[in-house]
Amino acid sequence: MAGYPNSGNKGSAAGGYPNVPSSLDPRKAKLSLDDYMENHQIQPFVQEMLSEVFSVLPEDPYEYMTYHLASKRPARAPKDESVAACGVLWVLLPGGDPMSPDQWRLRRCWMTTAAVLCVSNAAAEVERDAAGGVVISPPSDPAPQEYALEAGATHRELDESEACKPFAFSIAVKPGPLAHKGNRTLNNGRWILQLAATSDEHRDEWFSLFAPYAKLEK
Repeated sequence: MAGYPNSGNKGSAAGGYPNVPSSLDPRKAKLSLDDYMENHQIQPFVQEMLSEVFSVLPEDPYEYMTYHLASKRPARAPKDESVAACGVLWVLLPGGDPMSPDQWRLRRCWMTTAAVLCVSNAAAEVERDAAGGVVISPPSDPAPQEYALEAGATHRELDESEACKPFAFSIAVKPGPLAHKGNRTLNNGRWILQLAATSDEHRDEWFSLFAPYAKLEK
């Protein structure tokens, strides 16, 4: 069974993970403004929204931004004691081209105490009513994609020739029963997920969660 090495899935409030970065720990009530913006990726989300507005020039930009916020915002963080670390990352769509900006989506990601990396695609349903207004329904909250970390779950930085997103990285994971069924690059039987953070520091925080598995013998 997967879990933090030698932890027995017990111990700290973060479920046995030592030194979980405070900005990724869902139990930390207070974050600095920089940590808050970085963890939720607020700046890149708003930049993407404004870029679309200025490209499309919709008749009602505020309605357009309302639609964008409702349909593309990352899911809420799960309220579950099994969550050891949580944040928002750019995730490459299944089978997507990492050099194409429109193939990346902001997604809520978290690590469980059982060493499972979860990626949520939950999004609100947005429709137009008969009068042309925007009708927003709560997300149906589908189960997240699940990827187990095991010994040999290697991770590495991606350079600008490998991904268009700055601070991109990859990790080799074992797909669980709820993993996305799209095409994935395989490496020794593992899927290669391609993700991107907000900064070097943000990426390093996620790497600190993956590192114990990469250091173990298979």
